[in-house]
Amino acid sequence: MSTGSRPSAPRSAEAFWLPRWLRTVVFAVVALTVIGVYAFFRTSIAVFPETDFPRIVIGVDNGVMPVEQMQVTITKPIEDAVNSVPGLQTIRSTTSRGSAEVSLFFDWSVDMFRTLDLVNAEIGRVQQVLPATAKITTRRLTFATFPILGYSLTTTNPSISQSDLWEMATYTLKPPMNRVDGVATVTVQGSEIPEYHVVPNLARLQASGVTILELTNAIGTANTIDSPGLYTENHQLVLALVGSQAHDIESLRELTVKTTPAGAPIRVADLAAVVRAPQPVYTFVSANGRPAVLLNIARQPSSNTVAVADGVAAEIARLRANLPPGVSIEPFYDQSQIVREGIASVSSRSPLQLQCSRSG
Repeated sequence: MSTGSRPSAPRSAEAFWLPRWLRTVVFAVVALTVIGVYAFFRTSIAVFPETDFPRIVIGVDNGVMPVEQMQVTITKPIEDAVNSVPGLQTIRSTTSRGSAEVSLFFDWSVDMFRTLDLVNAEIGRVQQVLPATAKITTRRLTFATFPILGYSLTTTNPSISQSDLWEMATYTLKPPMNRVDGVATVTVQGSEIPEYHVVPNLARLQASGVTILELTNAIGTANTIDSPGLYTENHQLVLALVGSQAHDIESLRELTVKTTPAGAPIRVADLAAVVRAPQPVYTFVSANGRPAVLLNIARQPSSNTVAVADGVAAEIARLRANLPPGVSIEPFYDQSQIVREGIASVSSRSPLQLQCSRSG
């Protein structure tokens, strides 16, 4: 009687996991594919990745105040105020004549949006004891802080001055560009900013008994608009406004400084010459060999660099058609070109080229 091994019974279909979990696997693959496609179209395209740096920069502008006075009256009070913000690790400040910059470094684990609100709250609290002339700005440091686009505005028309170019860039070009989807800020740089200069006549001041301080205070006090309150008339509540604003050079000349003992008004034109002139220019900006006005465009942190550049270019093409003869606006910096070339360099390489580059 011979003995032998018994043949093993065939394994049932229930022994394999794939037939039992087929629907789950198919669902997971489809879900991951949909998520991947969605992320592909939603991921922001930029030169640098979206990084939430734990740093806040406080900038202060206070005219031409001396450095020692800036440190005592502005920089030190701001440093003491923000020192209580949770998560703060290091404070670094730089103070110069009329300006200061305070950098706050926090722990990487803090919520920078909430921290910015806390810093603004402390700045608002201490601002009551700071000089009224101090202008304070706070911002988070991100890659979106730096401009991604730059356009230059130049003219070959001799009848258009640099002040006219600045007004054109500030009031005609900047507002529609700022409304482009994804644009955060549009900064105008360079050229001659127009203003009115009041040049006192010392002999007239002495004859009228008016000092330079009285002339300065009178211009600031008279050039205002205020509300005396509310009054009712014909069953209506009316908000009254009293204004003496100077809207042109003639109204500025007619502002009253003081009155004589006889009651006659002494006006600005009686004491000084009022002329239209630009602000002092400390930085010269040129493009293509001509004086220019620059428009620097920064994107929002979550926006797409390429999409923002395309939107701004379309808006510039529309605005260019309405510019005066001889005025041109051209790009001098476009960060989206780096992104486009980077995408093209990757997509244009075949799998064989990628394999050869890895093996090499």
